[in-house]
Amino acid sequence: MDNTSTIPKDKAIRVISALRKGTPPEEGVDLFSVGREQLLSYFEEKLIEIKEYGVCDVKFISADWGHGKSHFLDLLRDLALRYNFVVSKVELHSREVPFDQLPIVIQRIMANISTPEKRKNGLEALLDKWSVHNKSRNEHEIFELIKEIGIYSEMRMKLVEYQRHFNREDGTEHQQCLQLLKWFEGKETKSKTFKDVREYLHSFILLIRSLGYSGLVVMLDEAEAITSLSRINKRDLANENIRQIIDNDHDTQGFYFVFASTPTFLSGEDERGAQSYPALWRRISDPLQGIRQDSLHKVIVDLPKLTEEEFFQLAQKIKTVYEVYKGQKLVTINDNDLRLVAHYVQTRTDQRVGTMVRSTVAILDEATSPNFNFRKNFEFIVEKVMDQERIDRAM
Repeated sequence: MDNTSTIPKDKAIRVISALRKGTPPEEGVDLFSVGREQLLSYFEEKLIEIKEYGVCDVKFISADWGHGKSHFLDLLRDLALRYNFVVSKVELHSREVPFDQLPIVIQRIMANISTPEKRKNGLEALLDKWSVHNKSRNEHEIFELIKEIGIYSEMRMKLVEYQRHFNREDGTEHQQCLQLLKWFEGKETKSKTFKDVREYLHSFILLIRSLGYSGLVVMLDEAEAITSLSRINKRDLANENIRQIIDNDHDTQGFYFVFASTPTFLSGEDERGAQSYPALWRRISDPLQGIRQDSLHKVIVDLPKLTEEEFFQLAQKIKTVYEVYKGQKLVTINDNDLRLVAHYVQTRTDQRVGTMVRSTVAILDEATSPNFNFRKNFEFIVEKVMDQERIDRAM
């Protein structure tokens, strides 16, 4: 089926350029998604439930490195934006974004805010929207409104101040708004903004729901970075932070927290993982070991590996995008060739989605040459991709 005409060329260029480097593209993730339909349906139902009934929830997605966790989170982000959620996706890191230091994590969450209208600089867009909504109110009325919403005092002051500078009759005082934006982002100083992280997040969610959004979806990738924290007390603090998010002391409505991690953190096999902190482990482990319990409704959901047929479908989709990117049909690669690649990755490698994606793009790059011999070269290309993956993983 030829659907190349429905894909904008600029989007195809960005998608292929990202896949060639082994990084998830910021948009167009639906163009090369296969095998995640059941799990996405579950999350769609959950998002609808959160939107309509204001519930809150936490979910862990478990899969080995290179098996599509980040890609799935990108699919989930697009889905949440379609249901009018504000979304933030953050990649944890033992040094740069350590989960034992929540102010740093929240700072990164606020920097990565996306809204259905604004994929980048979403936090500024939210504050601007708040100011526009309250342009006709005086400051006393705004204070009373914010107090009624339930936002804590210091954020109330900053919101009133922001809208005052934004709605000046002689023109928006842009520099003053930018300075206040730094406070909301925690860039002024984290200790000023995030004195109480849970209070800040709770009030922020109340704010976005008052603006008509469904709620806040926060996705944290690479949660296994917690196991890399060198000191036990740091790992315990990081695990305690997760425990508090699960328990949600504020009972914040419209809040969905999604963690993605490898089984090393979630399976109980690594002594530095979640099992090392009993208060967390009791909340996320499955006491029934799968008996009489729908796996999708457990706290931890496994991201299934793709089958050989799904690898083939994935390669087909990538080829379709690639042909838009190149502006021509690639007659030197056919479906039988793509099936051979899928079979090789499925039977001769660790079956990583990333290996299949990068190998397909690398082969298509070579196939633009009229002298390319697929049968002679495709195995060598896959092995080169795997070598690069080993280097990337070691960095």
